[in-house]
Amino acid sequence: MSEENRELAKAAYACLNRRDLEGFLALVEPGVEFRSLIAEAEGQTYHGHAGVREWWEKVLVALGGLRFDVEEIHDLGDSGLAELVVTGNVDGVDVPQRMWQAFHVRDAKLVWWATFRSEAEARDALASGRFADEARP
Repeated sequence: MSEENRELAKAAYACLNRRDLEGFLALVEPGVEFRSLIAEAEGQTYHGHAGVREWWEKVLVALGGLRFDVEEIHDLGDSGLAELVVTGNVDGVDVPQRMWQAFHVRDAKLVWWATFRSEAEARDALASGRFADEARP
């Protein structure tokens, strides 16, 4: 992963933490596909900027505004792996959860990401090339 891709990932998390939806969308390809660990019970894959907006309302806003604290971003070529502590607020109580987010970048935009409970799951998803099937130009 180039330094530019690492900076893109950092900028995306900064937008999420600032609640800057438009800034976040500017970093995401219009054809993006992603899965949220928090919304996984619904088995939903989100698509495009409309999917980002839907996730923003259903997950980010609904949980009292999630906070994304990046522990580390691993370089994996055009893909990356971020280790995060994501904290939501449930009934006034902060609830932190360690997560791993695998992502793929193309042409300086995020085109695919998925969130996992373990680093091994995230690395397996990247190794399988799942994003190649899901992320389309």
